[in-house]
Amino acid sequence: MPARPSSRRADRRGLLLGLAFAAALLSPLRHYARPLDEVAERKFARDSFPLSTYPMFSVDRKGRVVVPHVIGVTAHGERVVPHYRHYGSGGLNQVRKQVARALRRGRAAEVAQRYADSLADSQARAAEAAGAASADEAAIVTVAVVRSRFVFEDYFAGRRLPDAESIRAECPVGGIAFAHPPSRLSKRAFA
Repeated sequence: MPARPSSRRADRRGLLLGLAFAAALLSPLRHYARPLDEVAERKFARDSFPLSTYPMFSVDRKGRVVVPHVIGVTAHGERVVPHYRHYGSGGLNQVRKQVARALRRGRAAEVAQRYADSLADSQARAAEAAGAASADEAAIVTVAVVRSRFVFEDYFAGRRLPDAESIRAECPVGGIAFAHPPSRLSKRAFA
């Protein structure tokens, strides 16, 4: 009959495995065993999953976000957000990323033109079919491609207008788009 390990040896093995597991779990905290200024400098160097300091998870957003997007403006100056299908298919997130990429590449006028042309077609079809387009989109007379800064506290309190806005391009529905020179965000261009 083989000899069983003594209970002391089994206890030590379990204790060592538990300590090794705890050390592995707590190892990301070693990044914080330095002076705070060094921690702040080094924390973006590499991801320390599962306690990540990677910028996607840890960057301070300061309660605001800048969003490139498209708005429609009615004859009365009201803002309307046109449906993303006027730019492309594939879903809201895909179209949002395409619009953001086009703005980074300096092609805001092309985005405005595409939205305006699609809205013009939609409005023409709605006139033929006796009102198939949404009433909000039917009232759009100008499309603007903008970068808007939203303050989270204001937005979630019900104030949905941006804190600041920069117009990158405009296009009258059925017209020709024109680009605006790049500018810093200014307080509410379209109110």
